[in-house]
Amino acid sequence: MPLALAAWYLYSMAINPNKLFMLDIETTGINPVGEEVLQIALMEMNFLGGLWEKGKVYNFFQHTDRQPTTKFAQDHMKEIYARCQQAPRVEPAEIRRQILAFCRECGADAPNIFFAGWNAGIFDIPFLAHHGYIVPAKYENDQLVGDCHYRVYEINGALQLVANVRGHNEINSVLKEAQKLSPKVEGSRHDALHDCERQIHILNSLVKMVRP
Repeated sequence: MPLALAAWYLYSMAINPNKLFMLDIETTGINPVGEEVLQIALMEMNFLGGLWEKGKVYNFFQHTDRQPTTKFAQDHMKEIYARCQQAPRVEPAEIRRQILAFCRECGADAPNIFFAGWNAGIFDIPFLAHHGYIVPAKYENDQLVGDCHYRVYEINGALQLVANVRGHNEINSVLKEAQKLSPKVEGSRHDALHDCERQIHILNSLVKMVRP
């Protein structure tokens, strides 16, 4: 077997198409420059029997000295701020090590760690990368390097696909239907771990909506 083909074979074997990690974070604001990460949640997802099943979870709260200042944070995030104020300060390199160790424990290794999320590719991953919690994948000398794969399973894309299958682009109506079909998740909608589980249910509802 040619060396390049052998290398590609080994690389392909390292990818498990039936395993993803739902990712969600809570932050002090939307701009990574000057804002902080409060919470990082990962939920292992395994595609079994035609649906996504949740597995192990990683749930980290980072220390902050800040108080909630916006009306939204004051109304919905007081508990997260209070928990973060009591949490120890952990260096980003250690959090990165924990994230990679968690994914490895679940059976996924860098750079073939596949994330899913509501807007993980345009917000969560770039925000984490800016603060040094994760290194996004990139190609160097024709090799993929970094922590997580560049392919992200965006829920927004799944909503768009279901709408297209139905012959339209009204993703809001599709989302409302998926939410109605999803079981209720206890807890706060402004907690990252809660949102990970809720988003897994939405994905499964979308699968059911297009299944014959």
